[in-house]
Parts: sequence; C-alpha cells; structure tokens
Amino acid sequence: MDDPSTSPIYSGSQSKVLTTQLVIAGSLGGSAFLAFCILRTQWAGLYAARAAHHTGLPPMPKTFFGWILPLYRITEAQVLEYAGLDAVVFLGFFSMTIKLLVVYLFFSVTIISPIRLHYTGRYDQESFSVNLLMTPHHKLIQLVDSIAPNPNIAEDTPPFDTEFDTYLWSYVVFAYIFTFIAGYFLLKQTHHVVQLRQSYLGSQSSITDRTIRLSGVPVELRTEDALKEHIESLGIGQVQSITICRHWKELDQLMDRRRKMLNKVERAWTEYLGSEGVKRSARSIPYINSVPQSPPILLGTDDSSAPLLGSHTPALPSIIHGTESLGRRRPVLRVGFCKWFGGRLVDKIDFYTAQLEKMDQQIKLARHKEYKPTALAFVTMDSVASAQMAAQAVLDPNAYQLVASNAPAPHDVIWPNLYKSRLERLLRGWIITAIIAVMSVALFFPVASVAALLNEEPISRFWPALGRALETSKLLKALVTGFLPTLLFTLLNVLVPFMYNGLSNLQGYISHGDVELSVVGKNFFYIFFNLFLLFTVAGTLSNFIKYLQDTTKMASKLAISLQRLSYFYINLIILQGIGMIPFRLLEFGVVFKYPFIKSFSKTPRDYHNLYKPPNFNYGFFLPQPILILIICLLYSCMSTKILSFGLVYFVLGYFTFKYQLMYSMSHPQHSTGKSWPMIFFRVCIGLLIFQFTTAGTLVANNAYVLSGLLAPLPIATIILMYNFYDHYLPLSYFIALRAIKQYQHHRTGSLTLDEERERNQVYVNPNLVCPLEDPWIADESGRPVNVHYV
Repeated sequence: MDDPSTSPIYSGSQSKVLTTQLVIAGSLGGSAFLAFCILRTQWAGLYAARAAHHTGLPPMPKTFFGWILPLYRITEAQVLEYAGLDAVVFLGFFSMTIKLLVVYLFFSVTIISPIRLHYTGRYDQESFSVNLLMTPHHKLIQLVDSIAPNPNIAEDTPPFDTEFDTYLWSYVVFAYIFTFIAGYFLLKQTHHVVQLRQSYLGSQSSITDRTIRLSGVPVELRTEDALKEHIESLGIGQVQSITICRHWKELDQLMDRRRKMLNKVERAWTEYLGSEGVKRSARSIPYINSVPQSPPILLGTDDSSAPLLGSHTPALPSIIHGTESLGRRRPVLRVGFCKWFGGRLVDKIDFYTAQLEKMDQQIKLARHKEYKPTALAFVTMDSVASAQMAAQAVLDPNAYQLVASNAPAPHDVIWPNLYKSRLERLLRGWIITAIIAVMSVALFFPVASVAALLNEEPISRFWPALGRALETSKLLKALVTGFLPTLLFTLLNVLVPFMYNGLSNLQGYISHGDVELSVVGKNFFYIFFNLFLLFTVAGTLSNFIKYLQDTTKMASKLAISLQRLSYFYINLIILQGIGMIPFRLLEFGVVFKYPFIKSFSKTPRDYHNLYKPPNFNYGFFLPQPILILIICLLYSCMSTKILSFGLVYFVLGYFTFKYQLMYSMSHPQHSTGKSWPMIFFRVCIGLLIFQFTTAGTLVANNAYVLSGLLAPLPIATIILMYNFYDHYLPLSYFIALRAIKQYQHHRTGSLTLDEERERNQVYVNPNLVCPLEDPWIADESGRPVNVHYV
C-alpha cells in the first residue's frame, strides 16, 4: 500500500469533498436533533429519566427548543449537586477546551493565517492546489512547476514553499505562545478541579470517605477483633467497623443459580396469567439512582430477619402456589432423565417454585457457614481524617503487608474479585495486556484499509471499475475518499471500546470505577496509537517499522503527513461533531436496541428493566474528545478550519453531555474526579507531539536553526507534567486534612449526592444479607396476584 505521507492524497476537488461532508453531517445531525426535540416530550421515561427523582433540577419546558436555555443556565454547583464530581470534571474539560480553542482561533485568524497568506498565497496550509487567495506571482510559479516538474526535487519535499524567514518565524513564536496558553489553561483548570474536589469531599462524611482498603493482611490478623486492635494500636484513630473479605464463591454461585430460577418462576407465572398487564405494572416501578425501589406490586419479604441495606434493597412480596382458578390451563414441563423424549409431566409453576424454595434453604444455610478469610479487608474509621491519614501512611515495615488505599463506594465494589488471590489478579492483568497487544497489531490491517480509501491510486489498483468511476464523478469521489473513510474511522472508534470494556471486566478490578478508568486508558491508547499515530505517520505497519529504524526523519515525516491528511481530519471532526454528537443526544443506540430487547421481554421484571436509565460510561465518551483536542493542537498553526470545527465539536459536545448527565443518563460509578490526571497527562502528550511536528515542519524546510529554537518547549512541557505529578496528583487522590477541618466545620445544607446514595450502606457482600426476592407477578389487568407462599 502507498505511504500516505508521500502520496498526493488531495487535489482541487477538496472543496467538493468538504461541501459533501458538511451536507451529509448536517443532514444526519440536524435530523437527530429535530427528532430529539420531538421525542423528548413524548418519551420522558427515556430522555428525562432522572428528572422524576430529582425535584431540584430546573424544569424543562415542553416546547420544541425550550430546553436549550434552561440547560445553558445550569450552573456548575447544580451539576455537582445532581450529577456528582465526575460529571463536573468531565464537563469542565469541555469548558476549558472551548476557551482554549477560542483563543487559538483568534490568533490563527488574525495573525498566523494572514502572515501565511502574504508569504505563500495560502490562508490555510492544507491547500495543495492553485488557491484563489494566492498572489499572481505564486500562481505563475505553481503553474510552471506543474507543467515542468523538477526531477531533482526529493520525494519528501513538502508541498509548500521553501523558507521564508518571517513566515517560518511565526511557527516558532506561536509554538511558544500556544504551548504556554495550553499550560496556563491546564494549570488553571487543575487548580479549580483540585480546590473543588477538596471542598466537596472535605465537607462530607460518607462511609466511603471514612473507609480504607487494606491488602496484604497477615494470617494472624485475619479476624475482625485482631485487626481492629492492631489498627487502633497504631494511633491513627478509632475503628468503627471491619469487614474481612472471605471466599464466598459458593454463596455467590448459589445466588446466581437462584436468580436464574427466579426468572423461570416469573416466566411460568406470566405464561399462566397472561402478559397483557405486565408492561403496565412494570412502568409503575420507580427508580432512584438506577436501582428499582419497592415496586407497588411487591408487598413483603420472605426473610424479615435479614437486615435491609438502605433503599437499594427493596422489600419483596410473598407469592404462593395456590390461586383461584382463572379458567385456563396451567403450564406443564417434562422432567426426568429422558425429559426430551419420555419424561413425566409436572406443573411448571409448582416445579420451579419448589426448586426456588430448595435454593432458599441452601442459601440460608450457606449464609451461616464459616468461610476462609482472604488477605483483603475494609476498615471503616470513626472520622474522615483518620481514614485519610491511614490511606497515606505506611502501616507495616514488611513489604506487601497492610498496604492501605482509599476504598471504593460500597455499591461500586465488585465482590467476586475481592477474594481472588493477588497472583490470580496479576496473571489476569498480564493475560489481558497480552491479548490487547495482539489485537492492537491485528487492528493495524483495518486501519490500513481505511487509509487506502484516501487515495484513488490504491482503489484503482484493487478495484479498477471503482477507480474509473471516481475519475468521472466528483460526487462519488467525494463520498468514497472523503465521507467513507471518516465513517469507517468512526465505526472503529465506536465498536472497539465495547471490546475493551469486556476485557477490563475480566481483569479482576475490585470496583466498577476502576474498570471505567481502565477503559479510558485502553480506549485512548487504541484511538491514539492505532487510529491516529500509525494512521498519520505510516498508514501501514511496515512503514511504521521503517520509520522507527530511522528516527531522524520521523518529525519531518509526521509534519508532512499531517499536512497532507488535514482534509481527512477536517472531515472527521465535521462528522464526529456535527453528524454524530446529536445522535448521542438522541441516544440512538438505546432507541435502536429497544424493540429487540422488548421482543424478548416476558415478565414484569423484564419490562421493568426496559425503563432503566442507560449508564454513562466515561470509558466510551472521554477518549475521543481528548484525541480531537490533540488534533486541534497539532493543526493550531496550520488550519483555521480544524480549529473552527473543533470548537463546534466541543460546544455541541458540552451541551449534549450536560443534558445526558443531568437528565437522561445515570453514572453509578464513583471515581471522585480521578479522570482529570488522565486528561492532563494525555493533553501534555499532545503538546509534545505538537512541538515535535512543528520542529519537523521547520526541518522539512531546511530551517534547522529555527527548529533548534524549539528545544526548550518539550523540556518546559515535561516540567509541567512533573509539577502536576509531584504537587497536584496527591490532591487528586486524597483529601487534605486541612480541607476536612475547614469545610466540615463550616458545612451547611443538605446531604451531598455521595452521602445520599450511600446512606445506610455498609461494606458487606450483598449476597450475605439481602432479602431473597420473590417473583414479580401481575395478572392481565396489571394488578398483583394475591397468593400465599408456602
């Protein structure tokens, strides 16, 4: 395959490609936006799922565009109150980027582009054809070059003019200006996030903030009394409660089997009573934080002695065998060794109910068994200050023993992973890493195929008929070489994160928040390395390896390739921003899956789950905006178009995600704003590449002295990263003792979002204490079946 860094990808038809992309993206995005404005009031259960349970949210008028202004007026304090700290950090990144791109665009439009126009005849640097803005002198030079090309020009000679001192000096000056502007905004936002995090977490006293996770608990301390006595003897505070994780695998397996049997019982009852009233009854079940709350058809509990873990474990009904005759035949089931051919017929409801009762007895016995303790424990202290001191202290002189860290929220814990051994979790991490490495190499080939579509030559070589069609139709050429590559690029970016999410869930993380942050890292690595760096630098793995063997040309190769691929990235940002962002607002994936999931729904519980608000996963939504920002940084001195459409992308994204986080989607994970360090370091990596490619642009123009003047910039960026790592990173993971003293003393007002959703929660495996649910049953009118549970 041809190397896109040396192939003439774009020609004078790019205005047609750009117009086509704008029309397609505008049609897609506009249709999605108008559909949302219509469906928002019709499907309030989907598009305003959170509004019914947060009465303090600003009401949204039911007019067509009436939601836009109230959404704009929602303050950061309201986002913090109703959506949490993670949402503030996420939206703060968009807000910071909007301000950054406005400043960049101002300098680009008023200074950089006019200088380039004066010296080269090009307003932006992605134009390779005769530009109408070029002076007659430059037009004549380019015309002569096109008629009688100089055979002595090297293949790697860039498609722009040779050195003009003033023109190239502007690159040096603005590399410094843009680097320091970006550093200023990053540090300003970092300071804001840290201060907000400290004041918010320092003011509350949730069980999460008062709990530490201890790993490497020695054998002699693996009892609650012994560990409590040892912790208190260290003088770091009083222990309120301790949970030592044990090998509860047997109990977890029993509960999993019971849930499957419960589903069979519910389906048997639905088969008997009919499904006409199922949907009606399921719709009446409210949600709080995506957890079903005491459905009206559920009237009691089968285990009144079991402790209730707050509002997250609803009281459940009692249902029995006998009902009055409904004049219909009860469902039957064949059981026995040869049940498919000659097994005996039994009443399906009675058989499954008997199995459910048997499992209930097994679970009650299993809950009272003694299980072998593990080396991991949750220790809840009597104060937030004591927990923070313990989490930051070295508690034991022996390596790998009594290693303290902040605990995840109780509802965020993945309990089956807690009693996996350290070796098992380590092996899982290595295996998943190896799988990701192999898949990253395998994904080179679809990326290379997308790169091939940018150039007519490989298309003509592999599909001659299509190549001839492209030569005769400008519209078809615009669709195939402009829209199709960006569409395939987008589809890869959408599908691959699901794979990484599945792999991260298998890796053995102890909380859903850790899984989410892991997906952010894995997904960003994929889109940055595979979908950007490899695609931009080489287009193929072989070319990438060739460039690595001669790193002296890497900077100039990357600079030239970025210039030649500028229209691809313009089209990509247009499609992602104008075309795809409104589809996120529409929640197209949820709407698309709804009829398919509904077709398999039979029971009240199945229909009830249809109305659960979809989860907002930062692993899917955060990496792409970071990459778009990096692309804008790289083209900040080259293209006003990329800066302009990048600004549109972040403005639309800000309002879209703000609406989803506030009104329509739930984020049950609890990472307390820990995504900001990931954002900070990745944007700094983008700055380093920006400086690297700017130097490459100067080298490609033989301006070696000017290129050398940029040497301090990477050093300054590395110092910026080290400063964050040394001073701000601890404040991004821990709560300062002074913040606890200051903000808790002056605290006024109601409970925070974290305190509200963690009220009455404890660090106990839910399978040990939660009431055993009975079936959810409704008759054809949607009313509960009034029966006895023997």
